[in-house]
Amino acid sequence: MRNVAAMPLEYSCFISYRNHEQSELAEKFIDDLASALRSELAVRIEEDLFVDRAGIPGGAFYNPVLARALCKSACMIAVYTPTYFSRKHLYCAREYYAMETLERLRLSRLKQQLSKQCGLIIPIVLRGGEYLPAAIKNKRQCYTFERFSLTSRRLSHNTTFEGQIRAIADDVHTRWRMFAHAGADLTSDCENFKLPSETKIQAWLDGMIQPMSPFPFRAS
Repeated sequence: MRNVAAMPLEYSCFISYRNHEQSELAEKFIDDLASALRSELAVRIEEDLFVDRAGIPGGAFYNPVLARALCKSACMIAVYTPTYFSRKHLYCAREYYAMETLERLRLSRLKQQLSKQCGLIIPIVLRGGEYLPAAIKNKRQCYTFERFSLTSRRLSHNTTFEGQIRAIADDVHTRWRMFAHAGADLTSDCENFKLPSETKIQAWLDGMIQPMSPFPFRAS
């Protein structure tokens, strides 16, 4: 059995989100999510989560820093809004595609039966669940925080969402443990791991995103 202390992962999870500098709602949610999840995970996992809130240090190259952090994470939390898969701002799409690539590789190497049921991308819907791509909606269990508003208290103090935060932490911990007991070093090539090119992602988005109707159907 692999020694947990020697596990090569540096992060419990990577939080992928669209930066909305003009949206107090979105920025507040990311801060509260990261704080509540970090607090819940700290009693289970020594590795911290990765969320780029302070900004990557000046002089660093964005692509290698983000690619390495993603590769060194047990899983990824994708905070979805209708602009997550933007064609103008491609970082979220590139992160999502990169983690799908890691997911296929790593789950194929893990021998545990549990790995067949545990994808490495955990979607959270903040807004626009009706626009969530079918490739995600039909494949992955999603958490929804669409009731979260500017008047809500911090997630860590909000009983309405406390259960979901704990459930997400359970999911992250489960995936972390799969790697803790893996027989192979699944992060040995992280220094060379790269995000896909913008050209490749533009083509991939053609299949991921369906044209949006101006009047999305809502079930009565």
